[in-house]
Amino acid sequence: MAQSNYTFMTYNLLNYEDENDREDDYITVIEYVEPDIIIAEEVVGQTGYNHFLTDVLDVVEADAWTGADFTNQSASQDIALYYRHDVFSFISTSLINTAQSPGTRDVVEWVLEHNDSGIQFNVYGVHLKASQGSSNAQQRLLEVTELRDHLNDLPTGSHFMVAGDFNIYSNSSSSEPAFDMLTGEGNDADGRLFDPVNRIGNWHNNSSFADVHTQSTRLAQLPDGGASGGLDDRFDWIFVSEAVLNETYEINYVEDTYWAVGNDGNHFNVAINDGNNSLVNDAMANALHSASDHLPVMATFTFPGGDPSPYNIVITEVMVNPAAVSDTYGEWFEIYNADTVTIDMEGWKLKDNNNEHPISNDAMMVLIEPGQYFVFGRNSVDSLNGGYIPDYVYNDLWLANTGDEIVILDQDELKVDKVYYTTNFPYSSGVSMYLKNINYDNIIDTSWAASTTLYGDDNYGTPGGAWDDTLSTNYDDGIGLPNEFVLYPAYPNPFNPTTTIQFNVEAMHASLLQIYDIKGRLVETLVNGKLMSGEHVVTWNASNQPSGMYFVQLTNGTFNKTQKVILLK
Repeated sequence: MAQSNYTFMTYNLLNYEDENDREDDYITVIEYVEPDIIIAEEVVGQTGYNHFLTDVLDVVEADAWTGADFTNQSASQDIALYYRHDVFSFISTSLINTAQSPGTRDVVEWVLEHNDSGIQFNVYGVHLKASQGSSNAQQRLLEVTELRDHLNDLPTGSHFMVAGDFNIYSNSSSSEPAFDMLTGEGNDADGRLFDPVNRIGNWHNNSSFADVHTQSTRLAQLPDGGASGGLDDRFDWIFVSEAVLNETYEINYVEDTYWAVGNDGNHFNVAINDGNNSLVNDAMANALHSASDHLPVMATFTFPGGDPSPYNIVITEVMVNPAAVSDTYGEWFEIYNADTVTIDMEGWKLKDNNNEHPISNDAMMVLIEPGQYFVFGRNSVDSLNGGYIPDYVYNDLWLANTGDEIVILDQDELKVDKVYYTTNFPYSSGVSMYLKNINYDNIIDTSWAASTTLYGDDNYGTPGGAWDDTLSTNYDDGIGLPNEFVLYPAYPNPFNPTTTIQFNVEAMHASLLQIYDIKGRLVETLVNGKLMSGEHVVTWNASNQPSGMYFVQLTNGTFNKTQKVILLK
């Protein structure tokens, strides 16, 4: 399957403003790690932000790096993000209001997009209150409580990384409650953070955790300040969401790539360049020693390769756990052709978290007409499947009752649609979940509802039809013209830089057609006025907009229709 791997690095730069005596050391480290995204702590204001880009990154590789929009906080040491613009695009910067006292920092949220796949994801930069003691530990708890509340509000199954200098001394719930707040399941697990290498414990000054310690690189005090005493604390982390650890098609952690760079496990309570370092050469060990009192931490993540699929197929209903028969026989899921053309799924693939099934016409025809529903099921025997009629029988996939994913890939292995469901989604034994509107984002649990229509052997669902028994196409066959308020799928989608938007209004009425960005901000108004009844076509030219996901909204004052489009440049 087409995939691409990219390295993220978090690095506390130790009060970097324009440190000419240390810039060669940073260059050595970056040339060794070859990161694609850098989350940097202790950047001193706009001056430090600019100089690290021009004096370090541009020296490593000219014109390859861009800095995300920078926020100069009240604290003297700020957090910045740099990315390779041939791989990623910047969407937005915002702050999570975590600062609890003068001199502390808010968490920075960056939204980025992977250029090849169009997948958007969040990265969070963290630098918590430093030093030991109960008051400082309570400050850290207050900071991460605000962060966790924000992460919990993200859609279920979101992919995000939280990286930086956490200054947390252990996982003790009494002395360091912040760690439980970050990593505990809690009442809402959507924002729960995970250590990719699962090296959790009392790591402070503990030789059992010598291989993951990140501070201090020095034994003795150096003129640039910073901590001394040798490696004995794990302050620097790259945490990830649960979805990043699972084998989903969006973003995944690559096993065995997480590393406190240069730490060979043999430098407990000594400097990183003391004696022989078994994993890096002397020049690299010396650079790590001189550049900062923290080791950088790196991890590699895999992203889908290629552009998003041009096909507009939507997963609209899922029976995860049939009550009448075994899951192995009775589960099914439904799709809908929201495109304007017939689609042949020969050569496509179905995937779950662990397996894949190649779709073949040798089994059953997989031609799907516009506006048609289509059911994939485990088998076609009524006595085994609980009473539904599949259009295509698959094998090799088993949808887990506690959470799984369904991914549809086209013949070029580009993602057509994906649902990553958890127990927060509204399904239960014998009750399917249906997508309330085909234009809703089906990766969000609130976009779904529990079925109430009885079918077969005491199961609830509407396999092969709309959940409310309406016509799927909104066409009146008697006159051959649309008879409802309809927003048709934009085409092409994804697009660059123009897409055609076709819609129908049922009577002369004031109509509004507008474009919103992923943050809900109005980007452009395409129609604002009275329109005659019938079909209308509008072209949106997005040449002045950045790549990303946008929402097209049609309203007549009573009804709203919304769909998403993706601009790829």
